[in-house]
Amino acid sequence: MRIYETMFIIDPNLDDAAREEMANRVKTWIEEKVKGKIRSFDRWGVRQLAFRVDKFLQGDYTVTLFDAEPLSLKPLEEMYRITPQIFRWMIFRREDIEKHPPVVKKEEEEVVEKVETDGEVKEVEKSETIPEVSVTKSEEVSEGEGS
Repeated sequence: MRIYETMFIIDPNLDDAAREEMANRVKTWIEEKVKGKIRSFDRWGVRQLAFRVDKFLQGDYTVTLFDAEPLSLKPLEEMYRITPQIFRWMIFRREDIEKHPPVVKKEEEEVVEKVETDGEVKEVEKSETIPEVSVTKSEEVSEGEGS
């Protein structure tokens, strides 16, 4: 499977529910017809277009990242072509993510350390402790030295 990203723009004159339903229809189409696995589905909402497209100055943007087989993209392209509410769309392969997958951070274990301050013993997380700094004789500056 390869990683793809699709961006499509929906007619902004539709009501909010119709635009949301259209975006979910594309998501379902990717999962069922294309047999893709959705990685992310981002609704950007209505935004100004850089230039007039057909009769539109604004559009409702949606960006979707998904895994799919290359030959299975044809049904998605056909669906975009025959849906008049979607007036612009693009599908492209994300080779950058395929070659360099994002590093997922594992949850760091909370390290608790006992610190004694003013005769009290207090437990703090390791990240909260202030590292001890040792000053050597050569780093000390006396008041008479300098400019």
